[in-house]
Amino acid sequence: MTPWLHFSGGDYLIFKAWQPESKGSIAGACIGLVVFCVLDRWIAALRRQMEIQWGSLAINLKEPSDNDVDDKAQDVIASDQIDVMERASRQTAPVAVRSRPRLVPPFIPMHDIPRGIFQGVQSLFSYVLMLAVMTFNASYVISIILGLAIGEVLFGRIGRLHGGRV
Repeated sequence: MTPWLHFSGGDYLIFKAWQPESKGSIAGACIGLVVFCVLDRWIAALRRQMEIQWGSLAINLKEPSDNDVDDKAQDVIASDQIDVMERASRQTAPVAVRSRPRLVPPFIPMHDIPRGIFQGVQSLFSYVLMLAVMTFNASYVISIILGLAIGEVLFGRIGRLHGGRV
């Protein structure tokens, strides 16, 4: 391994059996890295899109909202003309207590297991790209940067919020 940026072949790329030496095999490896990087950006966009969908589904599963408080409690809250203390003392049923909103969404296996799989796949991609960069082959580094840029151009807008909207 040459410990500085270079364009020569002979570096192991990810596997011991994958050691591009000729200019053609290095070019093929570079094309493979570009495609791999575009795929990485596509997976990131897919995950962002899924996060938005999971978030909107989790909102529907939240605790009862203020509109769900029973009618007796709403009468007590909305009444300006009746003394609240007097009415509460006559009431036999307890008044609904408003709970604090959840800070963390509930665990939903259909959302959280795929989220973990996405994280694992994205980590795998990141480590593979790191190993390719650690060869110090400038062709690979340029290909990775180019592939990530192309992938971001193609998929970067997917799943991103713009002005509060998707």
